[in-house]
Amino acid sequence: MDRFEEIRAARRELDAVVEEIRQLEGFEGFLPEPTEQDVHGAAGEQPLVYLSAAERGGVALVVHGGDVRPVELPRLTADAVRTRFQTHDDTHTAYRADRVGRLTEWEKSLEDTAKWLWDDLMGPVCAALSDADEAVLVAGGLLGLLPLHAAWTQDATAPTGRRHVLDDLVVSYVPNARSLTTARALARRPVEHLLVVVDPPRDDGRDPLGAAESEARAAAAAFPGRTRVLRGPEANARATREALAVADAAHFACHGRADLLTPLDSRLLLAGSDTLRLRDLLELRLRLRLAVLSACETFRPGTVLPDEVVSLPSGLLQAGVAGVAAAMWSLPDEPTAPLLIDFYRRWRTEGVSAARALRDAQVWLRDATDGQKLAFFQQALDAGEPWLPRDETTEGLLLMLEFQEPGGRCFDTLHSWAGFGYFGA
Repeated sequence: MDRFEEIRAARRELDAVVEEIRQLEGFEGFLPEPTEQDVHGAAGEQPLVYLSAAERGGVALVVHGGDVRPVELPRLTADAVRTRFQTHDDTHTAYRADRVGRLTEWEKSLEDTAKWLWDDLMGPVCAALSDADEAVLVAGGLLGLLPLHAAWTQDATAPTGRRHVLDDLVVSYVPNARSLTTARALARRPVEHLLVVVDPPRDDGRDPLGAAESEARAAAAAFPGRTRVLRGPEANARATREALAVADAAHFACHGRADLLTPLDSRLLLAGSDTLRLRDLLELRLRLRLAVLSACETFRPGTVLPDEVVSLPSGLLQAGVAGVAAAMWSLPDEPTAPLLIDFYRRWRTEGVSAARALRDAQVWLRDATDGQKLAFFQQALDAGEPWLPRDETTEGLLLMLEFQEPGGRCFDTLHSWAGFGYFGA
């Protein structure tokens, strides 16, 4: 099959998936073609940036209010994107199979990919957005699978010697303008009750997630007395569905799986052999301000789809979730706990928007020295801050930081701090 026939087949696959979703009651308007009014309306609050690669070069369209500015990206060819993504994906697949032996190779690939993203795409886009501090990206095709927020360039004034996109902009991803408008409306709802699903035991013998319990405690501390935690056999599909029906936010610390050929079957893995598929979530009529998907492959849509893609995060926006923080790769355990503790502190205690809270927590995890992190958490414990639970997980975090060099930054690699992407409002 030649390349053009592959693209035509992928387009037919996408059309079939979208049409299947539209057959569900209440989703007749799923992924409609946005009108000019939709686009300009969505771009009123923050710049909306459409990113696309083509055979002879790419383009970014920066829409803000009634203004549309093109940014030419001559080196962003479709071939270059395909080649970069394939290397990125192959290296990550090898790392997942051998986390110790392939870690250095994965970290190097991730850094090379993020540097290329700055040079050929996000550097010019950031220059065009120099008067903004937030932006919403609509990334077409394989670009939507790459960590655009982590793109970097050298900067001798930065603590780590690099400046990343997240240093200039709070970045959110959306599949289209209409989903952003809907997400913003949902984001205005009050947030009181949290559901946490913690590392359900699987019949297929998957290894437990080391950071799951610490994530659960960090999330629950942000909703004192208003959290339902499902763990062990209780974290099954029936209980999860029932709890989601009355929740305002949800945190999934569990395994996930992206189905590249049938995206509606991408799923969260629950207790036993239970799963919660994207098609199931669409039927639930959710009303969530935020879903945190700390699970492998939850960000990743099907790579065969050339334009708009259907993934767990983009599907959740359509299913009634205002914002989704999703793992873009297999997350390491040690940095995930302090990242999420700081994220929930900023979002729930300081009242910062969810997208900005995630960005600020990522920058802090990267830039603060290990001595500063240790002092910050120790002071919070001594003061009895409610957002930091006094338990064995926190004590383990403090002990780990005590063994680091005070002036060092043990979480300054992209692999450690940049693994979450933010979808929606």
